[in-house]
Amino acid sequence: MAKDLPELTRAEWVVMKSCWTKGKCTAREVHEAVSQQKDWQYQTVKTMLDRLVGKGYVRMDKIGPICLYAPAISQNKVMTRAVDSFVGTVLDGAFAPLFAHLAKGKRLTEDEIASLKRLIEEHEEGQP
Repeated sequence: MAKDLPELTRAEWVVMKSCWTKGKCTAREVHEAVSQQKDWQYQTVKTMLDRLVGKGYVRMDKIGPICLYAPAISQNKVMTRAVDSFVGTVLDGAFAPLFAHLAKGKRLTEDEIASLKRLIEEHEEGQP
């Protein structure tokens, strides 16, 4: 489960985002995708994919000489875990400072404001 997985490094996040976008893919395809952002060698990407397999984030299937990689856990689960970890560690469990920072950091769209209001209403309805 996601709780048992070790945290991702910044570099691993880059590779995972490519895997989530592509679904099943080869190391070459991931390398081509991340090379638009990072100046990494193919072998670097292959090593990170193998490390992500070891950590449990990615599955690998070998078909002849070709390794196919696929996410083993959804992006939503990993992001939720990362945000919860950040809030618990940095903000001592308080979400309000995070929302305040996000609201001050950029101008929220009408859709984002409506979505936040809905979340607050749903939370209040669920409270005793």
